[in-house]
Amino acid sequence: MKILVIHGPNMPLLGKVSATTGTRLTLDKINRTLRKRAVDLGVELKIYQFYDEKRIIKTISRSRNEISGILINPGPLSRTAFSLRELLTILKIPTVEVCLAEYPFAGENFAQSALKDVVQARFLETGAEPYLLGLNALLAAS
Repeated sequence: MKILVIHGPNMPLLGKVSATTGTRLTLDKINRTLRKRAVDLGVELKIYQFYDEKRIIKTISRSRNEISGILINPGPLSRTAFSLRELLTILKIPTVEVCLAEYPFAGENFAQSALKDVVQARFLETGAEPYLLGLNALLAAS
């Protein structure tokens, strides 16, 4: 099983954001945690980070025949990601949306996400937990 992991805008700044919340989390720590869990579960991950919806759509479109699921944190793009919403609806690839509670406006972005009706599960948590929950949800769906 191969899962596409996509981190949205501002994720490289997670260390700066999490320093104010006490979680001391970085994008690298999330990726290491995911890779470790994937090895334990026998899952292959392709991990990317993008600042714009266009590159997210292009990556999903190009990978569509190689992947079994998508784990995505669209971040602030979630409110206006209607092109991504349409693509996920067309492709019907199991997708889980995650959101890190450490970020400003995370709750608002999560509540108003354009993806909320087209994904199989959604998680809003602190730390790496939403990613781990999302990975487990994708495995359960396969």
